[in-house]
Amino acid sequence: MATTRGCPFKCNWCAKPIYGIVIIPVSPQNVVAELKTLKEKFHFDHIWFCDDIFGLKPGWCMSLPILSKKSNYILNLRYRQELDLLLQENYIKDLARAGCENIWMGAESGSQKILDAMDKGTRVEQIYEATRLLKKNEINPSFFIQFGYPGETKDDIAKTISMINELLPYEIGISVSYPLPGTVFL
Repeated sequence: MATTRGCPFKCNWCAKPIYGIVIIPVSPQNVVAELKTLKEKFHFDHIWFCDDIFGLKPGWCMSLPILSKKSNYILNLRYRQELDLLLQENYIKDLARAGCENIWMGAESGSQKILDAMDKGTRVEQIYEATRLLKKNEINPSFFIQFGYPGETKDDIAKTISMINELLPYEIGISVSYPLPGTVFL
């Protein structure tokens, strides 16, 4: 399920030809109503939000647990999130109250050199801090990891593997860098 379209972040390997950089959100009220309808019709046990970035609008996530409680609906959520928001403990607490059980973060690499080359705008230390805050609030941290970025060396790969072994994410999704339309690779 998607609650937004678009992503304002500038990771240079990510293609945005479909939704672009402008965030267009669905209201929390509509999301809860749709979830309730889907649950009644299909009896799912969890929802994966496929947004490029979830809950970017201030206060959006805080209203989910309030609305779901009013409609007697308990959410069991999984979704992807940028590190910037995962460094705000109040935001993480809102996610936990909304029923979030698993957050997928675009960690990508344990090498600062590679994160900088990707224009991620994040630091390796932020991956560690976000993981700590998620675990503290009983949300499973999961990582998207990307190997094969131009310029990546065995040392960079070893740093990523070391980070994974230290942080022990709940799940890991691994991809290999490849050219997409609208990226620096083409």
